Amino acid sequence: MDSAKFLLHEPLLRKNHTDCAHSCSNGAHEAHNHFDARKGDKKVLLIAFSATSAMMIVQFIYALLSNSLALLSDTLHMFSDAFALALSFLAILATQKLQSPQKTFGYFRLEILVAFINGLTILLAAGFVSYEAIQKLLNPSEIDAKTMLIVACVGFLVNVFVGVLMFKGANLDNINMKSAFFHLLSDLLSSVGVIIGGVIVYFTKFYYIDTILGLIIALLLLRWALILIKQSVNVLLESSPIDMQKVSQQILINKEVEQILDLHISQITHKMFVATMHIRINKENLNEFESLSKKIASTLYEKFDIGHCTIEPSWS
Repeated sequence: MDSAKFLLHEPLLRKNHTDCAHSCSNGAHEAHNHFDARKGDKKVLLIAFSATSAMMIVQFIYALLSNSLALLSDTLHMFSDAFALALSFLAILATQKLQSPQKTFGYFRLEILVAFINGLTILLAAGFVSYEAIQKLLNPSEIDAKTMLIVACVGFLVNVFVGVLMFKGANLDNINMKSAFFHLLSDLLSSVGVIIGGVIVYFTKFYYIDTILGLIIALLLLRWALILIKQSVNVLLESSPIDMQKVSQQILINKEVEQILDLHISQITHKMFVATMHIRINKENLNEFESLSKKIASTLYEKFDIGHCTIEPSWS
């Protein structure tokens, strides 16, 4: 068994279930049955960015013409969507193209940083929309509901197209892609809110609904922002992504292991886990330590997707 197998410096590749269905039935787990989802993610991000950016420009122009806060807030959200998609694309590009001897695990952490930044941009957008909503409440003005409604419907269709594209084609287990998808999902919901507001204003002239919907959109933005920030901060603070107790139990199943003196598990990015540990063994078993360490590393690889495992012995 090659110990280098458990010292990977890149994420574990996602299984291609179509190809793997046959090979796995024969007990084979070859490399060609896996694929790097990031290649497909780049194509999805480029298409999504192009569609979102074009609609953002159109929506911004008509938000000013119609004097609609809900439409303007939705435009701002579309800008944050385009920004998020661009950052996510650049993060993937960097992980594939950039190399440095000082970056021993590559640039994969950029994906987590992008998710954190995307969370902050959503948070800022929520604050801006809330401020504008309060200003609109204090100083209400007439709204061109017809223009607002038409543009919001077109924006809604664009969001549906991009959302379905990402849902079907992107690897949403990756927090980088998830952060971009959250942007789009919340934008889709806010588009629905704008359409509802446009209908109400058109038939009732109740302009305060624009402010109410603006605040609801802000709350949606806040919720998505907190989810992304929490997940990305956990990774950046080196929180273990795996239940430490379960890992310890698996290690201690080996009778040669008397005690786990030190155990750390961290996440670089999606499907890229790193484990380091010191274990106490009996001095008589020291000659068999290499075999034991490979056995432990293999177990952590198979059961917990830990691709990089470093084990040091101490003896009594």
